[in-house]
Parts: sequence; structure tokens; C-alpha cells
Amino acid sequence: MATEDNTSDRLRQTSGLRLEHLKGQLFEAGLVVATLLGIVSLLVLFGYIAFDAFRPLTASAQWYLLYFGTLVTPTAAFTLYARRRPAVRAANTKAFAAVFGGLVVTCVSYVVADALSPYDVFINFLFAAILPILVAAYARTNDSKYTGPAIPVAILGGLALASVLYETIRPIVGILAEWIAYFGIVTLPVAAVLGLVVSRRFSPRRGAYAAATVTVSTLGVAGGAIATGIDPSFWVVLFSAFVVPVAYVIGDTIVTRPEGRIGVLGPFVIVGGILLGALLERQLGIQGLEGYLTPTLLLTSWNGLDAGQAGVYPQIVGSIIVVGVMALMAFPVGVGAAVYLEEYAAETGWSGRLATLLEVNISNLAGVPSVVYGILGLALFRNTLGFGTGIVVSAAGTLGLLILPIVVVSAQEALRSVPDSLRQASYGMGASRWQTLRNVVLPEAVPGILTGTILALARAIGETAPLVVIAVATTTYSPPTGLFSSATVLPLQIYAAHSNFDAAFRHGVVPAAAVVLLTLMLLMNTTAIVIRNRYERDH
Repeated sequence: MATEDNTSDRLRQTSGLRLEHLKGQLFEAGLVVATLLGIVSLLVLFGYIAFDAFRPLTASAQWYLLYFGTLVTPTAAFTLYARRRPAVRAANTKAFAAVFGGLVVTCVSYVVADALSPYDVFINFLFAAILPILVAAYARTNDSKYTGPAIPVAILGGLALASVLYETIRPIVGILAEWIAYFGIVTLPVAAVLGLVVSRRFSPRRGAYAAATVTVSTLGVAGGAIATGIDPSFWVVLFSAFVVPVAYVIGDTIVTRPEGRIGVLGPFVIVGGILLGALLERQLGIQGLEGYLTPTLLLTSWNGLDAGQAGVYPQIVGSIIVVGVMALMAFPVGVGAAVYLEEYAAETGWSGRLATLLEVNISNLAGVPSVVYGILGLALFRNTLGFGTGIVVSAAGTLGLLILPIVVVSAQEALRSVPDSLRQASYGMGASRWQTLRNVVLPEAVPGILTGTILALARAIGETAPLVVIAVATTTYSPPTGLFSSATVLPLQIYAAHSNFDAAFRHGVVPAAAVVLLTLMLLMNTTAIVIRNRYERDH
């Protein structure tokens, strides 16, 4: 009898284990199916947009064969070669980041400064940099616990001083050639950063030589452009933000990592393939793509009557400026609030209850519909502060309020993920709370904070409802000239163009503009991901 009972128990246990194993397999299969369904749906959506934007059926078979030979085949061969060699793959990654990152920084720096006036940007940049430099210099001789918090205060103080003295300084700065302003905005920071990097890797003397080389070389480029009768402004920016970083990365790879030096050719294989294909296409008269994603779309103003002449340059510049100002407004405030709530706020008493109440309300605000933030922005910036309709600061402030709760919550979670043992070890070594926060907690939490910022920016860059509520124009014909000038963003132009009477706008210009918007979002996300991954490797 006992034997039969034991056999029944073993059978039930075996059946139960098989059932649990089957449930696990079914759950795993369901996850795989859901993932594949989501990926396929996104691919179909993006494929539909790309099909309308690029119109691949308009190109001839010779065009595809041409670029298969000049671009696809060399790129695939080089990629396969690099994947099998870790040193080459690492050098290839650095070269891609330097080349394409340098191009993005060059374009954004020049376009934004050109729209806002390089003189105004130079004045604000100069005053925002002088006071923090003085604070940092003081910190090298006097170890003060207030040095870290004093730097952002010094930046704000410098910007406030620039606004007070603007009317006095602007005519003086306006006497200078325009390229000198770009030199101060781009070249000097690049020289300082490169000098700092070289100083840390080698010696302060080499760092000073590197900074001096960048400065003198850029002045030589400007002098050469002036001698040939060309405006040197763009070339100063291109040399400083693109040529210098690319030359440093390539030179450093060739000298210090000879086993991977061939990897620096990766981006040039792609760029060279595109340029060679374009040259042969023109020389041979091959029929290429007749899509709407053209230089006209990227470099001209809007034309609501002719789809072939419609451009979104003002909208692109407006999106970059609005999102940039929004990030500058929301990121410091959000991270500062998270730091206070997690590191400084009391856990008991009235202060603890207040902190708990703030945390609950911040979490609830993260789920508020975006149109409500539009009403808040209208009440705050238009009715209370009296700002003009549809200006940059109102749009950026409204979107900043929209993403602020997300930044706060994600920063809090990142700070909570830092083990308390690291804090206690820092305190045990005699570090103050601020030193622990600066040197231990924040470096560990930066990847998580940037992840939350990526999500917040991705939500804000495509918003239209809040901007419609605060009366941002759907169409403008010139980029913004300042924080208090009228501007629009790319999502609003897409929204307006979708109702155009001409089908070419709805099925051509709108998808092409959507591709541009997705590209802007991916560039911002890629930048944040690169910074996040760098911190993850260093810590």
C-alpha cells in the first residue's frame, strides 16, 4: 500500500513538473511572438514611411547595381573583416563616432549660432564660462565643500550679468568679424577639451601644445579663407569641430593601437562609396531616386503650393533650439530635485512627510496628458509672465514642464540603485556628503539618469498638442533669431502639411519630414547613449 502511495506521489510530482515546464515554454514562446510582432509592426511602419519618402521604384536597375558595387559590397566586406578582429572593430567604432559625431556637432553649432546671431551666442558663452573658470581656479588652491554647487550658480550668474550688460557689450563685440565669434564659440572650447584630454593621458605640457596647435591651425584656416576671398566662418567651425577630433582619433589609433589601425577606414569606406556612386551616377546619366528627402527639403523654407520646393529648414532649426533649451531647463532642475529628495530630504517629521507628498505628486504628474501641460504653459508664460505668443522660451518651457517629472523619477531610481555600501565607504574615508555625492553617487547614477533623459526627450520631441495650445505657429519661413522670437517645430509642420490639398504633400513631403524628425531623435538618443556607455565603462 505504501509503495502504491509513493508511486502516485512521484507521478503527481512528475506531472506537476512537466506542467510547470510546459507553462514556462508557452510563456517564453508568447514573449518571442510578442517581440517579433512588435518588431515587424515597426518595420512595416518605417518601411511605409521610407517608401513614400525615398520612392525606390523611381530608380533604375542600373542605379541599384551601381550603389551595390560602390557602397554595399565594400561596406559589407569591411564590416565582416572588422567583426572578426576586436582591435579593428574598436578602432572602427571610435572612427565612426568621431566622423559622424563631428559632422553633427559642426552642423548644429553653425546652424544654431547663425540663427541666433553668433555675436549674441559668443557674449552669453563668454560670461557663462568666465565665472565657473574663476571658481574652478579658486578650488585648485582652496579645497572648499561649496565649490561644486558654486559652479552652476556661477553659470547662472554669468548669464544674468550678460543680460544686464548686453546693451553695452553688443556694439563693441559687433565690431569684430563674424568668424571671430565662431572662433570663440567653437574653437576655444575644442582646444580646451583636447588640451585637457592630452594632459590627462600624457602631461600638462603636451596638453598645452595640443591646445596651442588647434588654436594656431584654426587661425591659419581662417587666414587662408580670407586670402582667397571666402567667408571663413563655416570653415572655422568645420575645422574645429570636425577635422580636429577626427585627426586626433585617427592619429591616436595609428600610434597607440597599430593592430587596429585599419579600422579607422570604416566611415571613409561609406562616405567614399556614396561620393563615388554619386559621381558615376552623374557621369553615366543613370536614373536615380526621385524622392522628397532632398537638399531642397533640408535647406529651404516652406512652400505650401509646390511639393518639390517645400523645405523645412526653419522647422529643423526651431526643433533643435527648442529641444536644446528645454533640456537645459529641465535637466538641471530635475536632477537637482531628485538629488534633494534622495540624498538630503529627511525621512521623518514634517520634512519627511513633505518629501513623501512631493514624490507622490511628481510620480502622478508623469502621467498627466500633454495637452494639460499646454494649458499650464499658456497660463504661466502667456497670462502670468506676459511672454509673446508662440516664442521659443514659451515652447521650451512648456515642454520642459512636460518632461520634468519623468527626469525627476528616472533620476531618483538611478540614485536609489547606487548601493549604500559605496556611500558608507566614502563617509568612512572622511568624505563629506557633497564629496560623496559628486565622486561616488552621481558617477554611478549617470547611466540611469541619461536613460531617463533619453525617454523624456523622445516623448517631447514629437509633441504637438501643448504647442498648439500655447499658439505656436504651424508654419514659419525663417528660423528663430532668439529666445523671444517666433518659432515652430517639425512635428507641427508635419501636422499642418498632412491636411494639404495636394496629395504630393501628404504622401511625399510628410513622410520625408517624418524621416528627418526620426533622424533628429535618433541623433539625440545616440549622443546620450554614447555618454551613458562611456560612464558605464569608466565606472
